[in-house]
Amino acid sequence: MMRENENQLLAPAMIIDWQLGDPALTSGPMVAAIGNFDGVHIGHQQLIAKAKEIADADGLPLAIITFTPHPRAFFRPNDPAFLLQDPFLKNHMLAGLGVSSIIQVQFDEALQHLSAEAFVSDVLGKMQITHICAGADFAFGKGRAGTMESLSVLGAQMGMQVTPVHLLSDEHASVVSSSRIRAALQAGQVDLAAEMLGRPMLISGQVIEGDKRGRTLGFPTANIMLDNLLVPALGVYAVDAWLGQPVGAPVASGVCNIGRRPTVNDRGILAETHLFDFDQDIYGQRLTIALKGYIRAEVKFSSLDALQRQIAEDVEAARSYAPSEILTA
Repeated sequence: MMRENENQLLAPAMIIDWQLGDPALTSGPMVAAIGNFDGVHIGHQQLIAKAKEIADADGLPLAIITFTPHPRAFFRPNDPAFLLQDPFLKNHMLAGLGVSSIIQVQFDEALQHLSAEAFVSDVLGKMQITHICAGADFAFGKGRAGTMESLSVLGAQMGMQVTPVHLLSDEHASVVSSSRIRAALQAGQVDLAAEMLGRPMLISGQVIEGDKRGRTLGFPTANIMLDNLLVPALGVYAVDAWLGQPVGAPVASGVCNIGRRPTVNDRGILAETHLFDFDQDIYGQRLTIALKGYIRAEVKFSSLDALQRQIAEDVEAARSYAPSEILTA
């Protein structure tokens, strides 16, 4: 099933939902980059840039092949939430890299049991791919038996060229990875996470109604659930905010508490954002926030008065942060 401009993507892009057994795609020859792309970090961006270079040289469109759900979520459904992005942000970031289509392959039991050879013939072989790029550590097929070397051999048999892209290391000589970004965020190291992402960490979701206690304290908040997203270090952050996509200048800066609100009640993990100099009714709209700085850990206060005084201090601390750079991807 094809859906054009899903969630009003930054750039024109076709979203294609495909699963094993579906008809072959008929959109024509393409160059592709394949991976999970959770976070669309600078390593992913390097891979996609290489694929885009090949696509432009060949005069062909660039497609992204990714998987839904993330294979880790499929194999370990009871693990804590770990995703760095929801589909809205992931597709938005991919579209901003000059991608013509995003092919979301359903990861299910049938795909799980495919051999490496069958994955190439029955999945990639259905997509008219002339050239495919992947990270040097890309593995596929049952038991992750397929490697980039075997993909090159199998691809050649069906006229598909294969280019492995070396993994990107940062200034610390460590490979940039989604796992390292998750660890940095859970340690409150938002600057390190931003270095690897190539932008601040973003959290996006629909604004829901809270108990309006923040308003009674003089600091009304826009609340979003983290749902299946990674929970960063609980505490207070300086943020910038956009309505919908993170494009151009933010609509407001603010201060956000990510946590369980131990002083008041526990409704699960919420991101509660107080936006500075902003007074619009945005219930039901999508809010995207960028984590600019980690101010302090979440703590339980002895009274609402103590909480109110601390929030005022947090607001002053958050106002000292410069606005985020314009996000173009």
